[in-house]
Amino acid sequence: MFASFKSDKTRNTQKGQQENHGLTLLDTPNLDLCLRTPASLEEIVDYGKLILEGKGLLMCLNDLPDPDKIRAQDYLAGVAYTIGATETEVSPEVTMYLPGEVNTIRG
Repeated sequence: MFASFKSDKTRNTQKGQQENHGLTLLDTPNLDLCLRTPASLEEIVDYGKLILEGKGLLMCLNDLPDPDKIRAQDYLAGVAYTIGATETEVSPEVTMYLPGEVNTIRG
């Protein structure tokens, strides 16, 4: 939930009356983004469940051996493809998975 404030102070409009812009609350959707660095290939199944639950996943594969990195990426790419999530390579070791309705902007 975000709050929006007006910067001008309360103003007097007529004698004895005040105009107060106050606080505006906006109810906006949110995204849980999980940051993970797996130590073993067995942890990848749980990360796939995070994607299936509609959560974002930012995963760093620095601690896995090379053959396991490929298996982990293949498994999560399959999970993401199945439900329409996006897969974005941030760097050779870091991949981000987001639900299909979430967009990213590169600056």
